[in-house]
Amino acid sequence: MDEELLDDLLARVSKFASVLGISRSELKIYSTLLLEGQSSARDLSKKLNISYTKIYSILNRLEDRGWIRKVGRRPVSYEAISLRDLWSNVKKMLEIRVSQLEKEFIEPLSSMIDSASAYTVTVVPPSSLKRTLIDVLNEPSKKYLIAISFPELLDEEIYQLIHSRTFTSEVKVIVQKGIKVPENPSIELKVLDNMFGSGIVTSSSVLLVIKSHESLSSIISSHRYLVDIAQVYFNHLWQQALSIGTNP
Repeated sequence: MDEELLDDLLARVSKFASVLGISRSELKIYSTLLLEGQSSARDLSKKLNISYTKIYSILNRLEDRGWIRKVGRRPVSYEAISLRDLWSNVKKMLEIRVSQLEKEFIEPLSSMIDSASAYTVTVVPPSSLKRTLIDVLNEPSKKYLIAISFPELLDEEIYQLIHSRTFTSEVKVIVQKGIKVPENPSIELKVLDNMFGSGIVTSSSVLLVIKSHESLSSIISSHRYLVDIAQVYFNHLWQQALSIGTNP
């Protein structure tokens, strides 16, 4: 296992994972088990230079989350679940956290403001996603921040609509590496190796698209708080992304 490469990956991912309550140590232990196979707590403790007491605490959390499982007896060893199962697990965790934020913060806060100013969060069915993309891009906005990680979202009609926005607004587009985009000097375009999902952020709304069970799921919201968070996160990705033609 390339330790330097893994440490670099964990350094980039851990900032986002911490939002979900996932520590870097948990990511490190899961990755080690996935890449190197079954291991006992004692061997992990020695290899990763983590105290024996702490390693058990972390292993218990990972087991509770369903990321790892025990195998064998005396001594007990641990093995990692597959990446596919892990991704499904993380998406469920994200859905739970978003629902929890809505229930414990957004809903109580919205009850304190005028009903006319209340937020909206709408789940978009897959059959309506294309229409919703077009509607969002047709919203009057000073800027359009667009992240595309699924090539099926960027067909000719959507591309031409994005291009038309450049005549009146600031347009920034990040595409995931491997997605082909026609050269166009009027569009600020960057590329990123990997992204969590796709989305569009305007001055007044945010559309988030993720892939679930091989289909695209999405939500759209006009809540100011969520729009601000989306803009901050997009700008974070923009700083990490490379301009087209730039060597890493």
